[in-house]
Amino acid sequence: MLVLSNEEIGKLLTIEECMKALEPMYHDVAAERVLFSPRVDSIGPHSLQGAYYAFKHMGGTWPREKIQALRINSDVVTHPLVAGKPRRVKQPLAPSSTGGRWVGLVLLFNTETGALMAMFPDGVMQNLRVGATSGLGLRHLSREDSKVLALIGSGWQAVTQLSAALAVRKFSEVRVYSPRRETREAFIAEQRKIHGTDIRAVDSADAAADGADVIAAATSSMVRVLEPRWLKPGVHISCIKTQEVDPEVLNRCDRVIFSNRRQSKHIDHVMQGTPNVQSESSKGWWNDGSIKMDRFADVADVLAGQAKGRQSPKEITCFMNNVGTGLQFAAAGAYVLKKARAQRVGTELPDDWFCEDVHP
Repeated sequence: MLVLSNEEIGKLLTIEECMKALEPMYHDVAAERVLFSPRVDSIGPHSLQGAYYAFKHMGGTWPREKIQALRINSDVVTHPLVAGKPRRVKQPLAPSSTGGRWVGLVLLFNTETGALMAMFPDGVMQNLRVGATSGLGLRHLSREDSKVLALIGSGWQAVTQLSAALAVRKFSEVRVYSPRRETREAFIAEQRKIHGTDIRAVDSADAAADGADVIAAATSSMVRVLEPRWLKPGVHISCIKTQEVDPEVLNRCDRVIFSNRRQSKHIDHVMQGTPNVQSESSKGWWNDGSIKMDRFADVADVLAGQAKGRQSPKEITCFMNNVGTGLQFAAAGAYVLKKARAQRVGTELPDDWFCEDVHP
């Protein structure tokens, strides 16, 4: 059984490789040759004021690669206000010798033998698979001559949203806005070392979006961050959370593609009486009847030719990264595991530690 670190995952998987790894999986999604294990959040009380405990799990079976993925997270969640808007923030409270840390793991199983093949933290792959999925959407929905990218957000998710966008289109200008000046300036300083593109900070979201060909949201916001007034003919928008848009935004788009139309949002199981819980999936435009959900295709349909991407230069398009799926970890994990084995990367642990001789 192979154990990999976040650092090793980062060296084994680029954003371009992640997009390449996801594509055949999405073809099998369209052909109904996969199994989804929906994301479920089990939520209970926590002693920290304003917080709650959330245990998240999602999975996916991909027979083509004989692989089953399971992603689990054990989180302490808070909703602080940032610039007057609520955010979803996980607190790093797990003890370690280097201070508080987060807990997230991916397990990969062999569907032929049932054996556990690999285990690694979810952080780096989680970031890459979200960016790569947005990149696939951008490839099929944005104009090929797109030159100006507006990025709303400068946190860890913004890193791969930027790298995926630059892998797909030749942007000559990137404008970045987030509420904290020091955060966005640090983000830009780091990204300029990586990308040979004009990346600049702006002082408002309007300044970022004005005249942009692509507007990408990459925030932890619990309320809308993409504004209807930005939706000019030809623009493409994307988001990584359903809460970053609302019906007013979606109704102004000519074409909306989901990351997964088969599950519009995750499932919350909340212990009765748990304080501080803000509804993240049970209430919203995705299930309150304000939007007709059955009119949306998803990225699997587009990649398989069962739905259309952009059809004209003037279309207003939207890619909605509506819910995470364990199948993304199966696809990216299968790619990483093969590469790790070939390059002898990672730490091998005895298989006997992770199986048993007693009938379960």
